[in-house]
Amino acid sequence: MKELEIPPAAKNDPKSVEVLRLWVAGGAEWVSLNQRIYRNRDFKEEWAWGVFLSDTIKHLANAIHDFSGKDRQEIINEIRGSFEAEMRDSTSDVRGGVLGEISDV
Repeated sequence: MKELEIPPAAKNDPKSVEVLRLWVAGGAEWVSLNQRIYRNRDFKEEWAWGVFLSDTIKHLANAIHDFSGKDRQEIINEIRGSFEAEMRDSTSDVRGGVLGEISDV
């Protein structure tokens, strides 16, 4: 099993909260997520998850840019295109499962 490193800021902040973990195992994706982190707020949780995913894509674009030198916006556009195509017409069934870490933060 290969786990990613926990960021130092998360280790040093006693109020840090893990939001999402995604694994590929047995040919499927397995997700553990803190599905209630955005509930009972002054905004819709669906909107907050959209912001979370958008920020995640920007982090990914930065990482790809740092490795390849490719333009960040071009990377984001390619990811967006792939995302939208997959949402319209999925290339595979969602397999695996979701384990919920329920936590009101």
